Amino acid sequence: MAAIRLSHLTKKFGAFTAVDALDLLIPDKEFVALLGPSGCGKTTTMNMIAGIEQATEGQILFDDRDVRRLPPNQRDVGFVFQNYAIFTHMTVYDNLAFGLSVRKLARAEIDRRVREMAALMRLEDRLEWPSSKLSVNELQKVAIGRSAITEPAIFLLDEPLSNLDAAFRAFMRTELKHLQHQFQQTMVYVTHDQIEAMSLADRIAVMNLGELQQYGTPAEVYNRPRNTFVANFMGSPSMNLLPCRLIAEAGALCFGFGEAGRLDAGGDGAMQHRARAAAGAEVIFGVRPEDLEIAPPDGPGGLKGVVSFVEPVGPRTIVHLKLAEQTVKVAKEKRYKVSIGAAVRVTAPMAKCHLFDAASGEAIGLG
Repeated sequence: MAAIRLSHLTKKFGAFTAVDALDLLIPDKEFVALLGPSGCGKTTTMNMIAGIEQATEGQILFDDRDVRRLPPNQRDVGFVFQNYAIFTHMTVYDNLAFGLSVRKLARAEIDRRVREMAALMRLEDRLEWPSSKLSVNELQKVAIGRSAITEPAIFLLDEPLSNLDAAFRAFMRTELKHLQHQFQQTMVYVTHDQIEAMSLADRIAVMNLGELQQYGTPAEVYNRPRNTFVANFMGSPSMNLLPCRLIAEAGALCFGFGEAGRLDAGGDGAMQHRARAAAGAEVIFGVRPEDLEIAPPDGPGGLKGVVSFVEPVGPRTIVHLKLAEQTVKVAKEKRYKVSIGAAVRVTAPMAKCHLFDAASGEAIGLG
């Protein structure tokens, strides 16, 4: 198998820089997601790894071997595209067998591996079907199976589930994880869906405008976002990001939110340290919807708000609150009941809150 090291990797199309000096280490046998919005450079990065696009600058190393000048067929890479790209005039069997036939494996070995892959992808009863008769869901299973069956050292998947229905996407996430565990391949997965990235990947590389924003485990990226872009992109609903000002009175620190009130920095040492590091700066206060609490309006502390909208979303209820000029979302349990127009207080545990510099968007005191 192979680790992938991208060093100062850059791709320019004329005056436009699609990927800008990307440094990334993808360990051997790990599942890494390239995550970001459309146009962020994630597919261009994958195409350079595959050899479909040539890098303008930088290195692409598989282990210690520089592969920048190797054509795609010499990189031992499997590739699955968003639009399955299989031979619709062939049967499912022949599609799965194609890569093995090109490698001139023995007929018995080809048959064994095709039937094993068909079982893994739950296509046993479709082997003799012409691929043109398959559903979109089945076509993508064939495409994934056809690339995986050759057991490449590196497996690249470019938004392979985006054309599938929601229930089947959830099923295929599980199947892809099983596939990677069985074949022990280094997998790189392009997606704009942070749920896919969080559920599948060992590590996530969050990209925006051709630049790497953060690289870490799903827990690290979600719980310790390095800037407001990552904080906003990760999570559904996304993190509440509220402009505020730091107030120091009698040695105590608090965060002022205008007419909505103040939040005391309290006894949390980490937040006290971050607040002091931000002294004199315009700051943005960040807190996840699931970390906020709603309380009766007449209690002490917290921010004053009014319920503006209640959004039931399956296992949770998202409560939208108007806090003076700002809006926040609070995630509550499924059966939570509150009336639109009700006056409430919202409180935030400082240990789970974040501070960002308003000018740069960078996290303050992350360490």
